[in-house]
Amino acid sequence: MGQGMLTKEALEQFVKEQCPIVKEFGITCEKLGEGYAVLRMKYDERWLRPGRYIMGGMLMTLADMAIYCAILSVVGLKPMTVTNELKINFLRPAIGGDVLARAEVLKVGRRIVYGEIRLFMADDPKKLIAHATSSYIQPDG
Repeated sequence: MGQGMLTKEALEQFVKEQCPIVKEFGITCEKLGEGYAVLRMKYDERWLRPGRYIMGGMLMTLADMAIYCAILSVVGLKPMTVTNELKINFLRPAIGGDVLARAEVLKVGRRIVYGEIRLFMADDPKKLIAHATSSYIQPDG
């Protein structure tokens, strides 16, 4: 487990240093608690594909960052905690607005951490647009 409660501010600073591209993608942390995180990706026309749908790759990036933040809230700020596996099911198109990702850590093992992520349009959080599962590998020590 982590050492004390990770603050949103400490997490944001860590992500800014370790993953600077996140700012370019308009991804911010809305909520953070032990074992969960809610991230927002701002709508941007650069992320659109034909049909004006937000590209699946952007949704995967958001899902990956959301579970990363949730995991860091449990294991602490370990830069080399890295994605082992990420699987996503797209359930409906993401169209015309910000997207929220709610990530939850389900199991923390000695080296592997497992979690799930649910993605919603920010203006309609009852409509699930994607569901993902992920595992991360923690560094030794």
